[in-house]
Amino acid sequence: MTTPNRRSFLKFAGVSAGAMTLGGLNLSALAATSVSTKSAAQDLVILNYALTLEYLEAEFYNAFAGSGAYASKLVNPRVREYARELALHENIHVTALQDTIKSLGGTPVAKPNIDFSPLLTNSDGSAKTVNDELFLALANTFEPIGVRAYLGQADKIMNGDVLTAAASILAVEANHASGIQELRTQLGFNKKPTRQTSIAPQSDAKPTSTNVADFDGDFSPTPTDFWSPLSMDDVLAIVKPLIKS
Repeated sequence: MTTPNRRSFLKFAGVSAGAMTLGGLNLSALAATSVSTKSAAQDLVILNYALTLEYLEAEFYNAFAGSGAYASKLVNPRVREYARELALHENIHVTALQDTIKSLGGTPVAKPNIDFSPLLTNSDGSAKTVNDELFLALANTFEPIGVRAYLGQADKIMNGDVLTAAASILAVEANHASGIQELRTQLGFNKKPTRQTSIAPQSDAKPTSTNVADFDGDFSPTPTDFWSPLSMDDVLAIVKPLIKS
C-alpha cells in the first residue's frame, strides 16, 4: 500500500467507480453513510463530504494569512506563522481531495458560498473584535471537528487506500488541534489547560449540542486517549450556518 502525503493523496490505479455529482453543495444530497453499505460510490460521498469541510477550513485560514481580509489583525508573530502554515496545509488538502475524487471517476463538489459572519458576531449583533485570541479560538473550533469528522467515517470506507489517505489528513488535523491549544496556553488564552475531553470542542455541560455557542474551547493540548467520532449529520449541523449556498 502506498503511503500518502499532504501534497498528493494517491493516484489509485485499478480503482473503478462511477461518477458522482452532488449538484453544487446540496447538503441533503450528502446522505448518511453506513458500514453496511460500503461501496465505491459511498467512498466518493465521504470524500466530497471531507472536501466540503476542507473548503471551510482553507477559506478560514486564507482570511487570516497573506493578503487575507483579517491578516492585518494578527499581531503576534507566532500566531501569524500558525495562520500561514495552517492555510498552506488546508489548501493542499483541498487540492489533494479534488485530485483523489477525480482519480476515482467522481466529480468534486463545488466550493460553497461561505459566510463566517455568524462566528464574528456577538449575540447582540455587534461585531466581535478580530485579533489573535479570536483567531485561535475559532481555529480551535474547526480543528477538533475535523479530527472527529474524519474519525466518524473511518469504518464506512471501502477502499483501503482511501482510508489510509484520509487517516493521514486526520493526523494532520490532530496536530493542528494540539498545536493551537499549546499556543493558546502559552499566550494565556486557554483557561482549562488540564481539562481532558474526547468531545472537543463540545462542552461537558452540553456534550451533544451542535450549536457553536454551547462549545467549550478550553482543554488540554493533549486532551484524550481516544477521540470520539462525530456523525456526518452532527458535523453538517455544526457547519451549515456558515454555508449560504
